[in-house]
Amino acid sequence: MNVLVIGHTYISRVGREKWRVMAREYSVRLKIVVPSAWRDYLFTLRYDEHRDEELDMVPLRVFFSGKEAAHVYRSLAHVFRSFRPDILHVEEGTDAVSYLQALWLRRLFAPSARTVFFTWMNFEKRLKFPFPLVERFNLRHSDAAICGNSDARDILRRKGFAKPIHVLPLLGVDAERFSPGSDPAFRESLGLRGPVIGFIGRFVQEKGVLDLIDAVARMPAEADLLFVGGGSLERDMLERAGAHGIAERIRIVPPVRHEEIPHYLRAMDVLVLPSYTVPHWKEQFGQVLVQAMACEVPVVGSRHGEIPNVVGDAGFLFPERDIESLASILARLLASEELRRSMGKKGRMRVLAEYTDKRIAERTVDVYRALLGT
Repeated sequence: MNVLVIGHTYISRVGREKWRVMAREYSVRLKIVVPSAWRDYLFTLRYDEHRDEELDMVPLRVFFSGKEAAHVYRSLAHVFRSFRPDILHVEEGTDAVSYLQALWLRRLFAPSARTVFFTWMNFEKRLKFPFPLVERFNLRHSDAAICGNSDARDILRRKGFAKPIHVLPLLGVDAERFSPGSDPAFRESLGLRGPVIGFIGRFVQEKGVLDLIDAVARMPAEADLLFVGGGSLERDMLERAGAHGIAERIRIVPPVRHEEIPHYLRAMDVLVLPSYTVPHWKEQFGQVLVQAMACEVPVVGSRHGEIPNVVGDAGFLFPERDIESLASILARLLASEELRRSMGKKGRMRVLAEYTDKRIAERTVDVYRALLGT
């Protein structure tokens, strides 16, 4: 089958792994359209810096780069005329003008192609004109949806989308790169001596980083805190730790490259994702949880957003913003090496069953086959 994929996410090499698996192991001929340049929050990504010789990538100029809902592709019609897809798979959201653009071109050049879109949107946002009209058109002309979380599925149903919906993550994990191991020298180089509680992500209120510091301060036993990432709360984090008298136990590492993340995960005894709900944001998935579980690092997450569904029974959960419960769970984990080991192994088993690149590719191909009736 011919599958045309359109999505700005894949301008970066990181995240294309499921497509590599699909191209190698299934009877799927892929063509992936990405922007030639994409203005991200802090910098501009350029496809020329992320070229791919294994996949059939098509970088196109876009208008309104960086605007997920508003951007459109230049010369996209040529791709449709030359490729003639059986499946059109667009990963830009329900209200994306680029999806509307692709749907119109599909009607002109590949009218028999089946259409599927991906969405993470796990809260109901108010759309401004003309985006409600764009969304209605897109939903009406879609044959199926893939949702990155269960809340997104429920929102689509409330909007009247009655076609098949499949819940599966956008990205899988490379279980060979993210694998168990230890590196005492690396851990020592970070100045970590005792048990290590870790966090990887943005240093912002909704990620719960200050709650994590409060919880560690209440634990009866001492532990080091390793934060990897960056954000506006870094100074507040240091001040909060100082107020608790634990400033010397915090290590903050700036954002690292994707391939470096396993080293930092293996330096942790437990990873925590203490996110909580704020207006217009909920945790859509929590990829770092899957990465940690793949490394057999036990995970603790709040009962927030998609976190409980990602963790399942392979980690510990606590109510949002319940600092006492978080402190109690962390103390229990750090007191028992056997508990940490058993939960770590359980987490990796869950990743191998549900979240590898191969598993995500397989489930995506199943969606295509169902659409084509094969």
